[in-house]
Amino acid sequence: MLWIEKYRPGTLDEILGAEHIREMLTQFASTGSFPHLLLSGPKGSGKTATLWCFLQRVYGTSVQENTTIIPSGTLFSQGKAYLEANEKFSHLYQKNQGVLSNFKYIVRWHASLRPLNADFRVVVFDEADALTHEAQQSLRRTMERFSSTCRFVFVTTRPSALIDPLRSRSLPLAFPPVASNLVAARLTEILQAERSEGVVSSDDIELLALAVRGDLRKAIMHLQVAVETATPVDPGSIDDTETARIAHSIIEAVRRGESQNAQKLAESLMIEYGLSARELLAALWEELNTCCRDPDLSLLLAKSDASLIASGNEYLQVNALLTTLEEMQL
Repeated sequence: MLWIEKYRPGTLDEILGAEHIREMLTQFASTGSFPHLLLSGPKGSGKTATLWCFLQRVYGTSVQENTTIIPSGTLFSQGKAYLEANEKFSHLYQKNQGVLSNFKYIVRWHASLRPLNADFRVVVFDEADALTHEAQQSLRRTMERFSSTCRFVFVTTRPSALIDPLRSRSLPLAFPPVASNLVAARLTEILQAERSEGVVSSDDIELLALAVRGDLRKAIMHLQVAVETATPVDPGSIDDTETARIAHSIIEAVRRGESQNAQKLAESLMIEYGLSARELLAALWEELNTCCRDPDLSLLLAKSDASLIASGNEYLQVNALLTTLEEMQL
């Protein structure tokens, strides 16, 4: 059994970090009422786990009956094939209609269902950034129509990919990366539960906790591999990914003065690989930190990160950053 499932949090109290979010959701659960929600944050920060713990606390044994989860990325990438194969949606699938029309009908159908032992039910859009513009526009009207009996929850790594009407109607809950000390403590607990304390040293645990940069899910997966294969943890291999290699190519393009090529590569990471602008920023920082130790670069990246939080257009901010890096002549 995968450890990420075996040691998945069962209650809000077991969620690591994001204390202010846990407190707010606990208050919502105690009243039994909450608004539309927008959960955002990097991968492995606990968005989905926190949401499920919250819904279980609100609905108890009726959570399955009152919750519909729509995997937006899978639905819009696989289209009709996914709708035909999925038991939850196949009985609603209309062969003579397109994916968008089916999506609208399915959402309206689930939003219109009568809640079981509750005031309203919930429709969750996982990977909400994969929703097309037309799909998001249709949700705007559906949210208004069924607001008295249904709540919509959007889960995404890129909140700026959602249109303003959806964001303005939802309470934003931004999850930060899990702190490395919390990650290390959790990994130690798992080793104790598996009776494998001596397999991975405390130094390796600390290195692993730092290498995953707040992605608790990734840390647990690498820990399980290290224990079951009896191989030492290699923090360097964690970041030796295609994402890291593309980040390296972006910096090399900036150095050569090929700004358009650098921008295309950056857009590829955000669109094809699903990275948020802040995750892209982190990847660029890792690359720059190995080749160009310059305080001005740290300041520039910090300013860009602050701008991304306040800005609604990630692509403009990323392009502005790359242009400035080119002007600095790395």
